[in-house]
Amino acid sequence: MRGFSRKVAVLIALFLLVFSQGFSFSAVDDKEDLAVLTDGFAVAMSKKDKAWMDVNFTPECVTYVPNGQTLDRQTTIHAFTGGVYYITKASASNKAFMVAGIGAGGSADYTVEGTLSDGNDISGTYKLTFKFKKGVAGWKISEILIHGE
Repeated sequence: MRGFSRKVAVLIALFLLVFSQGFSFSAVDDKEDLAVLTDGFAVAMSKKDKAWMDVNFTPECVTYVPNGQTLDRQTTIHAFTGGVYYITKASASNKAFMVAGIGAGGSADYTVEGTLSDGNDISGTYKLTFKFKKGVAGWKISEILIHGE
C-alpha cells in the first residue's frame, strides 16, 4: 500500500507540474501573439493594408486620437489607410502586455514617418495603448489610444 501511495503522490506532483507549466507557456504564447499583432499594425499602417486591419480589429474596435476624437472601426481603417494619415514608415518598440484570460492590454512606442492629409508632418514617436480580445480566431485589437508625441 505504501508503494501505491508514493506512486500516486508522484503522479499528482507530475500532473500539477505539467498543468501549471501549460498555463505559463500559454501566457508567454499570448504575449508573443500580441507582439506580432502590434508589429503587424505598424506594417499595415505603412502599407495601407485594409485587409489586415479588417481581419485584426474587432467589430467594436475604437480609436482615440490626440485631438479628442473617437473613431469607430471603419473610420479607423479609413484613417490609417490614407484617409487621414499618410504613413510611409512605421515600427513598434518597447512593447509591454498584460494578459487576463480572454482580455489583454498593452502598449508600444510607434516611430512613424508621414503626414496628415493636409500635408502637416506627423513624423515622430507616439505611445499607443491597446486593448485586445481573444476569440476563436485568436487575438484581435479592440481599442487603440494614441497619445500625443
